[in-house]
Amino acid sequence: MTRSDIIPMVLFAAIVVSLGINTPQAADEIIARLFGNDISNSELQPEQGDVDRFQTILSDMSEKDVRQMLVQRALGEKITESVLADFAAKNSIEPSATEVESAYSAIKVWTAELTDNSEYSREEIDAYRRAMANAMAKSWKTSKALYETYGGDVVVRQDNPLTPVGAYKVLLEQYNDQGDFTIFDPKLKAAFWESVSLQYANTVPYKNINFTAPWWEQSAGLSE
Repeated sequence: MTRSDIIPMVLFAAIVVSLGINTPQAADEIIARLFGNDISNSELQPEQGDVDRFQTILSDMSEKDVRQMLVQRALGEKITESVLADFAAKNSIEPSATEVESAYSAIKVWTAELTDNSEYSREEIDAYRRAMANAMAKSWKTSKALYETYGGDVVVRQDNPLTPVGAYKVLLEQYNDQGDFTIFDPKLKAAFWESVSLQYANTVPYKNINFTAPWWEQSAGLSE
């Protein structure tokens, strides 16, 4: 995990702590509903190993605070990923064979060291790269469609240098208004919307936002 991974988590943790979030005590308590399916407190609880790892990184936080932060993070990711997947399905967003192959070529370069790893067969390595390529190409195409539909701020993230966070916010608000997801716990709800509305320091300048080609094909810098 790099410093660029840690900083957003620290900001997020500050929100969680400032809001005084307490995860529900009852393991079977329903804290949210997503596309008609209940989400319980127990299914969002982190593994102890994850708690220990983050507490090592965020050493000023107690185990309780780290656990609370990870519950909120899990809820946010579950909702966001499900909403994005629904948006992509409803708009028939699928990468072309050319886009997937382009992503595969980039991933093959980035993971060149795997070729010399005798722990995995060539077939396993290729399957891994293909899966990554499909996911990366679809993520880019979904981001492109979201930005073209809603506009808004775009930020640099390690897994997606063109992440349309402004469009994410509008989309999540629409799905919430439609009743596609509801967060029952008032403090978790407040923290979720606070995180969705975060102001990022690494916003991509408007003139550098370019979805005409996949980001991994672009040689120009994304930010000043």
